Amino acid sequence: MPTELINLELDELSLVPKGANPMAKAPIFKALNGDDMTEDKDKMAPEMDAKIKAYMKEKGCDRKTAMDALMKAFDEAETLNASVEKMKVENERLRKHFLDEGYTIEADKVTKAAVPEYVTYEGEQINKADIPAPILKALETAEVEKADAALTKRAEETLPHFDVATAKGLLTAVDKMSDAEVLIAALEAADKAFADKMEEFGKSSATGEFATPKDALDTMVKAYQDENKVGYHKAYAEVAKTAEGKALINKTYKDKE
Repeated sequence: MPTELINLELDELSLVPKGANPMAKAPIFKALNGDDMTEDKDKMAPEMDAKIKAYMKEKGCDRKTAMDALMKAFDEAETLNASVEKMKVENERLRKHFLDEGYTIEADKVTKAAVPEYVTYEGEQINKADIPAPILKALETAEVEKADAALTKRAEETLPHFDVATAKGLLTAVDKMSDAEVLIAALEAADKAFADKMEEFGKSSATGEFATPKDALDTMVKAYQDENKVGYHKAYAEVAKTAEGKALINKTYKDKE
C-alpha cells in the first residue's frame, strides 16, 4: 500500500516528460495565499513584515487576516490620497480664478478688490490710489472748480435773465431727467418771457412809469447784474447801498403795510 506523505516541504517542483510516480499529486498555491509561505516572507520588506506582526499581535489574528486588513487600509489610504490631490488641484484652479478676477484671498475670507477710481488731469486718467492725499485733494478741487465754471458759463448763456445760482441749480436738475431737452426749451422760453418783462420795465423806467416801487427796484438790480456779471443777491446788496435803492426799498416796505 502506497505511503502518504504529509507536511512535506518542497524546495522545487519541476516539469518532466514522465514522472516516476504517475499517481503522485503535489499541491500548488498562489503566492501570498498562506501563513507558511517562508519564501514570500523572506522577500517581503522588513517594514511591512513588522507591520503585519504588530497587527497580528494587536488583533490576535493570523498572518493572512492581518495582511488582508493592511492591504485594505492601504487601498483606502490610496483612494483618500487621490481625493486629496484632486481637491488640491480644484482648490488651485479656484484660487487662480479668484485672483484673476481681482479678489483678495485671506485665511478666513475672500474679498473683492475695490474698483479703481480715476481722476483726469491734462487729458490723462490717473488712479486715485497712486496719488498722494494732498495732491489728490488739490486735483479734485481743481476738477470741481472747472466743472462749476463750465456750468456757470452755460447758465449765463442759456438762462441769462435768471439768477446765476438758480439757473445752475435748474440746469443740474434738468440734466438728470429723461426729457431734459424739452425742459431746457421750457426754461429758455421762461427766460425769454422774463427778459421781455424786464424790457417793459426798462421802458417804463425811462418815463418814470413803473407800476410799483418793487418793479423799479428789480430793474435796478437786474441792470447791476448784467453790468457787473454777479448774482442776484450780490446785485441787490449793492443797489441797497445807493440812495435811490434805499428809497425804493423803503417804499416797497410801506406798500406792504
